[in-house]
Amino acid sequence: MGVADTDGDVLHYYHISPIGSIVAWNKSMTGVPALGEGWAECDGSVIDDDESPMDGETLPDLNGDSETTSKFLRGAETSGGEGATAAHTHTMASGGSTRGQSSDWSGTTNSTSHIPPYFEVVFIMRIK
Repeated sequence: MGVADTDGDVLHYYHISPIGSIVAWNKSMTGVPALGEGWAECDGSVIDDDESPMDGETLPDLNGDSETTSKFLRGAETSGGEGATAAHTHTMASGGSTRGQSSDWSGTTNSTSHIPPYFEVVFIMRIK
C-alpha cells in the first residue's frame, strides 16, 4: 500500500515515520499483519540489514517483562539515556513526633507495587 509523491515514486506508509522512530504496535491482536519491511521489534538484537543506515546498531530492548527491559519511554533533548530502578525507598517526614517517637516513615517498594493500570504493546523501530 502506498501513495505517489510529486515525482510519481511510490511512498510506502512505513516512510511516514523517520528512521529511528519507536512506535507502539498491537502485534497480538487478531487480524494484525506481520511486521512490514523496514521495521524491527525493539528486542535488543543487532540490526543485520545492509540496506539499513542502522546496520550493525543494537536495538533498544523495550519489550521484555523483566526489571531491566520493562521501561516506559520518556522525552528528552537527546535519546538513548536510561535511568531509575524499579525497587526504591521512600522516606516521608512528618516534621514532628508522636508520643515521643518519630513519626517518620521509610519503606521499600517492589517492582510491581506501584504500577498503574496498563495495556501491553510491542515497541518497534523503523530501521530503513
